[in-house]
Amino acid sequence: MFMTCQQAAEAGNLEEFIRLYEGDNSRLSVKDSKGRTAAHQAAARNRVNILTFIHGQGGNLNAQDMVGNTPLHTAVENDSLDALEFLLKM
Repeated sequence: MFMTCQQAAEAGNLEEFIRLYEGDNSRLSVKDSKGRTAAHQAAARNRVNILTFIHGQGGNLNAQDMVGNTPLHTAVENDSLDALEFLLKM
């Protein structure tokens, strides 16, 4: 099954996320049709392991989607408390 970094982030599958990432930082910035990045997807599903990896690779945890929401906003909207706490520390 073909999976994108965003789908792996949403699923919380760090191993698959790293495999798809392949050391290519541009993949951390890929946006879906609503302008959301893998960080948005991870924040929505409370996937701190993915957010930690993205941060460690220098990924943008403040990217805005099409309506201006960052992963922090997404964490709040989805009651993703662990992700919210992580993002507030960044």
